[in-house]
Amino acid sequence: MIDLPKKTEYIRVHHCRLVTTPQLEKRYAENIDVLNKAYQYTVKYLEKTYGYKHLNRPYPTDKKGKIYVIKDQIMPRFLHDVYHIDKWDGKKVPIHSQALRDEFMVSIMTNFVEYRKVLKKAARMTKQEKEDYRNNKYGNNPQHRSWYRKGSLAYLRNGKSHTTVSLPSNGQIEVLSAHHIKIQDYGDLQTIDNIKHFKHLTIVTSKIKRKGDGTFELQLVLKDQHRRRKPTKKIGADWNMKDNKIFHTSENQRIYLNPKVSVDADKYEYIINNLKSQRSHLEKFLNHKSSRLVKLTELIRYYNVRRTNVLTEAYRHMAKKLFEGHNLIAIEQLDAKEMRRESTAFNKAGNHAKNRKLAKIKPYELSQLLTQVADREGKTLIKVDSYKTSQVEYGTDYQEKHDPTEREWVSKYTGKKIIRDLNASQNILAWALEPKKHIKYRERQAAIRQAKETGVDEAELPKEIKPNWLIEINSKKNRKH
Repeated sequence: MIDLPKKTEYIRVHHCRLVTTPQLEKRYAENIDVLNKAYQYTVKYLEKTYGYKHLNRPYPTDKKGKIYVIKDQIMPRFLHDVYHIDKWDGKKVPIHSQALRDEFMVSIMTNFVEYRKVLKKAARMTKQEKEDYRNNKYGNNPQHRSWYRKGSLAYLRNGKSHTTVSLPSNGQIEVLSAHHIKIQDYGDLQTIDNIKHFKHLTIVTSKIKRKGDGTFELQLVLKDQHRRRKPTKKIGADWNMKDNKIFHTSENQRIYLNPKVSVDADKYEYIINNLKSQRSHLEKFLNHKSSRLVKLTELIRYYNVRRTNVLTEAYRHMAKKLFEGHNLIAIEQLDAKEMRRESTAFNKAGNHAKNRKLAKIKPYELSQLLTQVADREGKTLIKVDSYKTSQVEYGTDYQEKHDPTEREWVSKYTGKKIIRDLNASQNILAWALEPKKHIKYRERQAAIRQAKETGVDEAELPKEIKPNWLIEINSKKNRKH
């Protein structure tokens, strides 16, 4: 049995309206000005230091490493080049140092990691492929950008600006009364909403945001801790997409999306597609600022929100219900990108239908909702590497690959009737509880042993996999390879 953390942490965000004062407006404007300058400078530094010419240069992956680069390299250069000072001076740089360094710059470095992933993949393109991309040969680069701009962080241009200032608590956030709160670097702020019930809660971060209508909003990031319940009632669940089935569990339970919710979602999708078709037709004749196009865009946005809310509410109810009878649930670590990979079992129309279902059955969102329920109730959600969960016959080492359209078959090894989704959910639960039994770990260990027996040099051996790399437990940070 795996070692589970003793507690779960539930992070939530509360939004409340602020009373606008001249002091608030002035301090906020000063903060935003610094953030905008820091963003431009940091992105330029990262591109120059870790961009397409330096993809082999080690890049920090954890927060500690990122803060080290910021403190040692980026911040001193930023202060010198932009503010012409050699050390931090809060009067000349009107923002809290931790808000700039630990919150803002770290988030930029985190986003840059995702760009580097795209960049490394793009770097493998041939010279001709890069040229075709720049010339927009396949219609996927209308801006005619160079290959190394794919997924890049956009600079602030044409008056664009950041709108949110994040401030760490440092134990200084204090709810003073029902409508007053002390925020680091801002002092006493007045809220329109009653916040007295937050007086004894742990607030880890505060965020001040200026909304589109010019009003200010305070976002409080709260953290609750709960003692983790013993995993006495356990279940595995395999993702599904057939006939609005969401999960098939290790107890052979089939969980479906409510038919009414599915119909409502399809209805909104039909309306959205019609509106998009109208807009696409009118764009050929009207200016993009035309009131008709603007109205259509607003309607599309409205119905998208309606559709999203209908589905999210259904999935929230489903996540809560799934945890009602269990205190440990194991699911596949499966994101939408992986599920969208085209299968040879489907033609173009089949893959299009699969993508439509993915837009309705949202693995990432449902996974996040399950995590929230687990963290809030002190229960456990384990996400398991999806490698061969359907191919390995549960309880054996035997593998039998079948077309995705085949849902049942008779095992050539045991002669038993195998239900694909039930078999997968049973493997998911077993491997979640004992990652050393995961087929990916066992295969890698066997490959290492075989390589050693054949005299392969130590440096050329297959890379070892640690069992804990194959699972992710809620409220526990795993070290990934």
